[in-house]
Amino acid sequence: MDEFRYVDRSDPEEVFSLLSNESRVAILRALWDAEDPLRFSDLRESVGMRDSGQFNYHLDELVGSFVRRTDEGYELTQAGMRINGAIETGAYTTDVAFDPLPLSDPCRTCGGQLTLDYEDETVRIECDSCELTMAVGVPPSVFAGRDREDVPSVASQYLRTRFQQMDSGFCPFCEGRVEPTVGPLRRIIDLPDEPPERFPDELVEQLPDLPMVRYDCQRCGQSPTSGLGLVFHDHPAVTSFYHERGIDVRTTPIWRFVAMNTDHERVRSRDPFRASVSYRVDDDELTVVVDEDLQVVEVERTAGTA
Repeated sequence: MDEFRYVDRSDPEEVFSLLSNESRVAILRALWDAEDPLRFSDLRESVGMRDSGQFNYHLDELVGSFVRRTDEGYELTQAGMRINGAIETGAYTTDVAFDPLPLSDPCRTCGGQLTLDYEDETVRIECDSCELTMAVGVPPSVFAGRDREDVPSVASQYLRTRFQQMDSGFCPFCEGRVEPTVGPLRRIIDLPDEPPERFPDELVEQLPDLPMVRYDCQRCGQSPTSGLGLVFHDHPAVTSFYHERGIDVRTTPIWRFVAMNTDHERVRSRDPFRASVSYRVDDDELTVVVDEDLQVVEVERTAGTA
């Protein structure tokens, strides 16, 4: 077959209705815990159901969507593994929260104090001075078993994987294909009528025209956004620039690459559209220039003269 086909086999409502019975969830959990496929009798024993007929009914309901029948026994399909993975994240069963943590890095927009907060399954990096906030959904399992002092580095690493996933063309919500669009903030998102109370006047003026990336998912319709500084922080030219100066981007807190001001990120031209983001170490600077499709069209280096 030369032609690639993508076919929806079932309605989402129909598929998820299969999980409305606790016995079926127990079957999925038993297969998740098993190292190898389980025979019918072994699976029924693991679940703890005495009525063979009832067990067979619930198992048959799962076969095809979440469970696969093989010569060796029953095992999870990829969908079944993902359901178990979602349970393990704690998103449906766990509530995690902790007091805001002060970060050692200043806000790159105004120099104020940054804090990390986690509530409602969302990490927020917020400036106490200008109220600039980066908010990203993070499942509770990311922080399971972690010490409080490790939270900032763990959060940074997880956020990095989220941005890398989008930059690689995959939706962080459904793994569908995303198409990036770069434009001034006023065109990418709906700006509030009134900015946060403590926003600096200069930032209020700059904000509508700062470049922003929107990733439109062609599958689920979600449209997460990101600043250019985050998108290109691990671009080969950028990692090389930092490496030459003794800095490992992989272990650098990701919020150091957030800068909502025209000193670091700006729209250069409208026709053709060009936007740029600059990375600096001391007096040296590297600038990445992109088009509206997020394609790099130029990389500029400026060496300090001091």
